[in-house]
Amino acid sequence: MRKNALLVALLLLVSACSNRVGENLDTGRLQQIHAGQTTKAQLIALFGQPDSETPYPDGQRLLKWTYSEARTLNTTEGQTLTVQMKNDKVLNFALSKS
Repeated sequence: MRKNALLVALLLLVSACSNRVGENLDTGRLQQIHAGQTTKAQLIALFGQPDSETPYPDGQRLLKWTYSEARTLNTTEGQTLTVQMKNDKVLNFALSKS
């Protein structure tokens, strides 16, 4: 019984050593992005406020959302969604993983 309690405590300690930043950018939500149709408001409804927004002189904007998770005894997983906007509509987008 004492061994089991020690094992459970150790597992809880290891699982607690996890750090997440941002929201996981799952494919279900990514499939709802359509070039020429999806607006900034719709993107915010799907992913929350972007982590960064860069305006360009020609009226375009570059929006970025970032997700990363670092776990003990495992590798770090990361995703970045980059969306190019023009006239409040998605021009194009890309998801990169690390």
